[in-house]
Amino acid sequence: MRKLISESRKLEKSARELRRRRLNWRMVTKNQIEVYFKEVCGAAKEYSYPFSMFLSVHDETENEETVQLSAGINKTGIVEIIDKPDAKGWKTELEKGAALVASLASDGTVGFIIYPYKSERYSRNEGNIILYHNLSPDNVTSKLVKSCISKYLLYVRNSSIYGVYSSSFLDFIRINMMIAVDIRNRKKIYRTAYGMLAEWSKIIGAGIAGYIVAVLTRVL
Repeated sequence: MRKLISESRKLEKSARELRRRRLNWRMVTKNQIEVYFKEVCGAAKEYSYPFSMFLSVHDETENEETVQLSAGINKTGIVEIIDKPDAKGWKTELEKGAALVASLASDGTVGFIIYPYKSERYSRNEGNIILYHNLSPDNVTSKLVKSCISKYLLYVRNSSIYGVYSSSFLDFIRINMMIAVDIRNRKKIYRTAYGMLAEWSKIIGAGIAGYIVAVLTRVL
């Protein structure tokens, strides 16, 4: 019975925390993110930013929602002439997909993901970068949201065909740092490091064992 009571209390405490996080997202965090994303959309128009920016909110599923800042679809300037017996005309290549997504997961945690521009001829290797994951809504501060927006704008420029001649070495370092700290890549790094440590441990262990055998052989 004691174990049952103990487990019940733990579940009740956990359920309260889950409800609190979801309420915090709904009442505070979500609105805060929307405000900053809207500011970016307005500033893009005011300062004649080359790409259109727009906000979208997807809250059709309760307690599993997203707030998204997207860059508009652009023509890349590549036009393919179609001259076939069954089809004639032209096809204009487009780049699209650039977005900053803030999402609430079912477990009450918040994540931020950035997506690059992509076209048929020009795209980055990675599909997206997870900037932050498993955050409590309490930890989504103004500073963090602004940092995500800044990283997103950097990513937009460096993934667009129109930014190809604007990329600097510093841009390269910043983006690759974002890729390196992506939780998926961190796990790969940890696994690789652990594997290397295990292999070195085997080599060192074998060397020590060989040394001991050699010493014992001389003694005997």
